[in-house]
Amino acid sequence: MTRLLLALLPMLLPLPLLAEERDRNFTLQHDGVERQYRVHLPPGYGDRGAPLPVVIYLHGGGGGTVSAYLDGVHKSADQHGFLLAIPAATRIDKKPMSSRWNGGRWKGGECCGTADDIGFLAKMLDDLARRFRVDEQRVYAAGISNGGLMTHRVACELSERVAAVATVAPAAVPQDCAPVRPIPVMNIHGTKDPCNPFDGSDPKGFCARAGYKRMSPAEVVETWRKLDGCGETAVPGFRRGKASCTRYPDCRQGAEVAFCRVDGMGHAWPGGAQYFPAGLIGPVSEDISMNEIWTFFREHPLP
Repeated sequence: MTRLLLALLPMLLPLPLLAEERDRNFTLQHDGVERQYRVHLPPGYGDRGAPLPVVIYLHGGGGGTVSAYLDGVHKSADQHGFLLAIPAATRIDKKPMSSRWNGGRWKGGECCGTADDIGFLAKMLDDLARRFRVDEQRVYAAGISNGGLMTHRVACELSERVAAVATVAPAAVPQDCAPVRPIPVMNIHGTKDPCNPFDGSDPKGFCARAGYKRMSPAEVVETWRKLDGCGETAVPGFRRGKASCTRYPDCRQGAEVAFCRVDGMGHAWPGGAQYFPAGLIGPVSEDISMNEIWTFFREHPLP
């Protein structure tokens, strides 16, 4: 049943209604492979207007450029006035929904494939700067699951270009992470996530096939606290309903690490669509959303 659902999912998901003038598809040749990305422009964008901040959305395993629309990230772009860039991962085999980012290695595991995704994303940023008016001091990245893992690689390897990152339910932080500067990081994780369980245990149910160990969100946050040279004292942050955030603001060079625990949320984008049944991945939470991620980003441009 699960395999059938995975095979049919791309046909079952409703395609977003795209505004043709503000949603554009592009391709790049990188490392001998044709790579794709989509751009969503906020209302009122003009080539002679002020440069726009950029948010790169990195979809989860099996996803694609449509994922950002299903999770409503384009609505936040419209509301807050940022350019949304949505790159697509490569497929690691011929099975349905096999798109994966090469998120690197960590103690206990690695995922997935061998694509030069960091090189592709760097080239995509160059291409964006040629095509659009981009505020290069305010380029950010956010991702979920396998895309969250890849977002950590971006933070580790592209911190000179990406001002801050936010991850939702990532599996780990790459073991050789060495950003050239302390980079602000926000991590969001639900307590009912069966795929990357909150306690760092093996995945369960729908996600039990994955063959690598996870870091718990506490370990993820502690890793970034040390990488960014933050103090040990956390202070309260955003609160709403079952979402509770803490912040480590005392970090080197003005960086910050934030952690949001969302009680009852599953393996899902905060405030996004419940396009997998809650019985498989756990429920979406409406207590936290892309708006809180954008607030964190807005506070942290490149120094």
